[in-house]
Amino acid sequence: MTKIIGFCGSPRKNGNTDFLMKTILTGAEAKGFETEFISLNKTNIGFCQACGACRNGDGCVQKDDMQSFEEKMREADVWVIGTPVYWWGPTAQMKVFIDRWYGFARETFQNKKIILVAPMEDTEEKTAAHVVGMFQDSCDYIGIEIADIIVAKGVHEAGAAKERADLIQLAENAVNKI
Repeated sequence: MTKIIGFCGSPRKNGNTDFLMKTILTGAEAKGFETEFISLNKTNIGFCQACGACRNGDGCVQKDDMQSFEEKMREADVWVIGTPVYWWGPTAQMKVFIDRWYGFARETFQNKKIILVAPMEDTEEKTAAHVVGMFQDSCDYIGIEIADIIVAKGVHEAGAAKERADLIQLAENAVNKI
C-alpha cells in the first residue's frame, strides 16, 4: 500500500498550509493510500550542531523527534511538505526539519516523491522562489522527485484557502500526480 506522510511547517493550526495539505491527504485516503499528518510546530527537533557525528557513522547527537521521523520518511512513498512563505523563505519549523536532512546519507530517500505546498500572502509568484528553489535543489541533490508544487498566492488570513476553489482544485489534483 502506498504511504503518504505530511510534514506541516506552519505554526498556525487550521491555517492555509494545514488545510491544503489535509485536502491532499484526504484525496489520497479516498484512493486507498495510507496517510499521516505531522505538525512540526508540535514536535521536538533540535538544531543541527554541525559536529559531523552523523558523517562519522555515530548518528546524530540530537536525541529528538527526528529519529522517528527518519523511519517514517523511509517507510513513506510520498511526502507532502508544507510551509507558508515567511520573508521569502520557509518557516523556522520547516528550516530546522530540512537542515536535519544533512545527517541522512544521500541515497536514503532516493525514488521518493514530494508534493510541496507553499501558501503566502503575496500575489507575486517570485516571492516563493527561494522556498521552491530550496526544495528543488535539496530534492535534486538527494534524488527525490518533486511530483507537484502548489504555490498558493494571496492567502494570509487563516482559512482563506478554504474560500478559493482554484487552490482546492490544485490540492485535489496533486494526488493524481503521485
